[in-house]
Amino acid sequence: MASFKEYYRALYSTFGYPLTESASLSPKVLRAAEDHLGVRSPAALRDYYSVAGRERRFNARHNRLLPPSEWTIDKKRLIFMEENQSVVFWGVSTRNPDSDDPPVSQGINDEPISWYPEHRRCSVFLAVMLHYQAISGGFRYCGKGDAPERTGYRFEEHGWNYYGEVNSLFAYSRPNQVVCLMPPGDLPFMQSWSLLAGGKTASDLRIIAAELGVTFE
Repeated sequence: MASFKEYYRALYSTFGYPLTESASLSPKVLRAAEDHLGVRSPAALRDYYSVAGRERRFNARHNRLLPPSEWTIDKKRLIFMEENQSVVFWGVSTRNPDSDDPPVSQGINDEPISWYPEHRRCSVFLAVMLHYQAISGGFRYCGKGDAPERTGYRFEEHGWNYYGEVNSLFAYSRPNQVVCLMPPGDLPFMQSWSLLAGGKTASDLRIIAAELGVTFE
């Protein structure tokens, strides 16, 4: 894929918040950050900043997309995002400057930073993270509940698009609605899949609850 801009624009439009020119970031700002660090950011990341680098509703809702002026390099990874309590960072690989869509790693904030694979494609990571930001308060109406144990519900048959999985979080969306699924954990009280949802309006969230048979907290 030569450009990822339309992919990201389509995502924001699906959420009901189309990107405007005010959300874009100047190529000069990106180039200045790259020159300062002596790297070229991959197209998947650069294109996201180009169309949504100044967007605030989703980019800083829970985890924070760093402005290029705060980018740093650690072990050939360009750090571009931090967790809301700065416990972890996310960095995209700069090992292969010819790769448009390289892997993203998660780094534990320690001395030194410990890095672990997160996803093999930066564009997918950004898309899934955008869904997570949406159900973490990017949408005004959000809810969490246990997914029904037995259901014949098929997301693709109800107009949902699947955008990928990052760290056991599965992301789906359709116009004005987002659903993220998380599998059961190892703890005794986590026996069923968790369903996190968000809607642009209260009606959008109610529709999700009724359609999937979920009671949201």
